[in-house]
Amino acid sequence: MSPQSPYSRLSSLIASLSPYLELAPESLTKEIENHLLITLSQVFVQVKQWTHEFDSDSDSHSDEDSMAMPADNSACSDVSTSYSDNGNCLAMVDLMALLAAQNQYIQHLAGNTFVAISEFVIASDSSWDDFMHFMCLCLEWAICNNLSCSLEPNAFKSQYLDYLPISISLLKLKLRNTNWLMVAAIFRILRNILKLLRDFDDNFIKQYLDFIGSFISNVPWDLLNEVFVGHNAEASRSTGEDISHHVKAVQPKEAITFYGNLLQFFCSLVEQSNLLEVGVDSLSVICKIRNLVPKLLSWCHSELQSSDNVRISQYFRHKVLMLMVKLSLRIHLEYTLIISWLHLVYEYFEDLLLLPIPGEKFEEDYCLEGSPFCTSIFNPGKQNVSSRHLQRLAVFLFLRCSLSLLTMKASPDKQCACERLEVCTTLDLNLNSECCSKSKGLIELHKWLLAHVPADIFLDHEMYSKRCLTFTLSFVQLYMHEDDILFEVLLQLFCMPFHPDPPIRGGCRLEVKNHKFFLASDLFNPIHIFHIFLAEILYDHQVLLDYLISKDRGASCAEYLLRSLRVVCDSWNLFVKYPETEEAKHLLYSKRRKVLAGCLDSDEALSSPRVRNDGAPSSLEMECKKVQLSDSKHGRNYRLPFVGARDCLVSLKTSIESLCQKNLFPYNPQALLLRLIRFQELCFKQ
Repeated sequence: MSPQSPYSRLSSLIASLSPYLELAPESLTKEIENHLLITLSQVFVQVKQWTHEFDSDSDSHSDEDSMAMPADNSACSDVSTSYSDNGNCLAMVDLMALLAAQNQYIQHLAGNTFVAISEFVIASDSSWDDFMHFMCLCLEWAICNNLSCSLEPNAFKSQYLDYLPISISLLKLKLRNTNWLMVAAIFRILRNILKLLRDFDDNFIKQYLDFIGSFISNVPWDLLNEVFVGHNAEASRSTGEDISHHVKAVQPKEAITFYGNLLQFFCSLVEQSNLLEVGVDSLSVICKIRNLVPKLLSWCHSELQSSDNVRISQYFRHKVLMLMVKLSLRIHLEYTLIISWLHLVYEYFEDLLLLPIPGEKFEEDYCLEGSPFCTSIFNPGKQNVSSRHLQRLAVFLFLRCSLSLLTMKASPDKQCACERLEVCTTLDLNLNSECCSKSKGLIELHKWLLAHVPADIFLDHEMYSKRCLTFTLSFVQLYMHEDDILFEVLLQLFCMPFHPDPPIRGGCRLEVKNHKFFLASDLFNPIHIFHIFLAEILYDHQVLLDYLISKDRGASCAEYLLRSLRVVCDSWNLFVKYPETEEAKHLLYSKRRKVLAGCLDSDEALSSPRVRNDGAPSSLEMECKKVQLSDSKHGRNYRLPFVGARDCLVSLKTSIESLCQKNLFPYNPQALLLRLIRFQELCFKQ
């Protein structure tokens, strides 16, 4: 048997589908569809087997040739082995045509086959460029064909036709039955391929991003906007135009599938670009996606998607918010972009920003907490798990933008009297002020906070601290079970300047007009937040340890602990005296901790003679024991917040040191250990 190139083998294999591809869609009976599924499954399995054999041959350097290919695989690297044969390219187009099938199983299996082919192309060292050229060509044509009523004749002139041996007439013939389901399926394929590329060399990813960036630039997004926003009855009546003359009619199912897959694809691009760190290529793609955010938001709220399906509407809001959050963490937030995004957040998610922060306890659901598909979203007027999840994302995005304005450096040509944030505290901030980015950020933050704190919060000084702590507690609890952005939120709050000893006048904080600054500073007090955070994890140092060694959360958790410990050590008395009000009493009751086997208990360490030179217990220890005795009658385990925090952090230090001695800690935690040692020294002096 003569040796064949990988693409020739694929062409021969896909040819087994030809009898089904020649049939008209309406002639596909259930029996024929079943046979097609069986044949397509065999194609998929064979491609996976070839890939495995290539990988095995590469690993073992074996001379075996189970695929009847030359031992040196020279045919795989030659240009003639790619798409130079027009028949090879047409065979792939035939397989692409199956993505337009109404049968979801056929469409899904055909998509998986393309993903398997992409892996096969990489394993066989064939032309990756040709494969990506082909995928982008078909995607561009599928989109343009669905918008053909809006395009001039012969307007489709893809750049990829210069690279592939196929004429536009043949492409139109083979893919004449394109629909939005095919477009959605190709986006799903590209997303799965991107996930696959994490296990391969970065050069494949760079080429992938280069093709995707060019594709995003070539898509007629304005015409797509007509399909997903303009294509509804209300828009037609308001403009007096018949939209159907401009764009093809789109079925709701196709629109929903297309839009959902597009959002998933963009989210994966931003996330993977962040993890892979491939430089300029990834940033270029991310910036292009960033520019599409306004259109994506308008599609999310168009009547076409959300008229009769509340769950899908919630899911779209979730995905768009996730995309914006990931973008905000990946790109540099410039002033104009922040102002634009704040406007978008107010326009599309103001209902989420105004949801009460304290909320209520939610009933258990059969779905995971935060899932957009929870059944509780159908309880109108009730803040449920789904809206709570969306609220977290919307509030974080709002804080990310407004607090970024606080830390933004003014350009030389935009200097003003309140250039320094400290000066802003002495000014009467007009809510319509456009003075500078710092005052603008403070104004936006203050307006949002006023919607969540009592109107008379400034009038009663005795209740002021209690009400501030109530809000802080509710805010932290809102994010405690959202691991994806928990530490990002906590870190973002450090942008708010902290004033442990603010100016006092007549027993109260300055004048009411200056409370606009101090309110935000008091509500986001980093020491209070740190105490609440530790109480919410029940002072369990093992929870912190799990966060620190987590592949996804380790870096952000370590950074949060470092910054919190620095503030704590600099404002030690404030940390020790917490809480200041009765509101935090419930934080003093916690479950007993489980101490790591072989780890020195922090209670034993800190009750040793090193705590006091005379061996007597400290005043805090005496107070804690006294309360424990009185409270034991009620069967509760009581510990002062400082004692609980002390035990947790000292135990964390001991555990980290133990793991480092065994070379089991995944990175160098020396900076964190130094902060924990400093913290322990202050505890000894207490």
